[in-house]
Amino acid sequence: MKKLLLVGAALLFAGALSAKKYPHQDSGVVVDIPGSWTVTGDDHSLNAQTKDGEAGLYFIVMPADSMESALNALDAELAKVVQGLTHGEAEQITLNGMQAVSVDGKGSVEGSPVEVGVMVMKTPKEKVLMVFGIISETGAKKHHKSLVKILKSIKPL
Repeated sequence: MKKLLLVGAALLFAGALSAKKYPHQDSGVVVDIPGSWTVTGDDHSLNAQTKDGEAGLYFIVMPADSMESALNALDAELAKVVQGLTHGEAEQITLNGMQAVSVDGKGSVEGSPVEVGVMVMKTPKEKVLMVFGIISETGAKKHHKSLVKILKSIKPL
């Protein structure tokens, strides 16, 4: 009986850690998000947050015709959430065959210091997808690996 309980507990724990695929038809990409995260969204966005609320990722299909215009609209989008934002230079990257621009920064949300990461990518369906990540200073130690894994999982459908 103990062995059966241990196997059941292990399966339950593994299920909580396993990632769920979230395809986004409009942009032509899919992302894997851990089953333990809370996920909401609509036709043009997906929001994923840790249970403790210390880290979150937001995927938004930008109403822009090019990556340049999406980057120009980025400051307005970020100002809605992050105060006192400072950031480094934007970096051109390729993620699973898709061209992207990535930039990291710091700021505050409701007076608490946060780290911010933004990636704007051109998707297989010629859309512009903005991925905005925000994590508290204390959450950075706990959730950094999960965030990196989620970002690396963004792939064409």
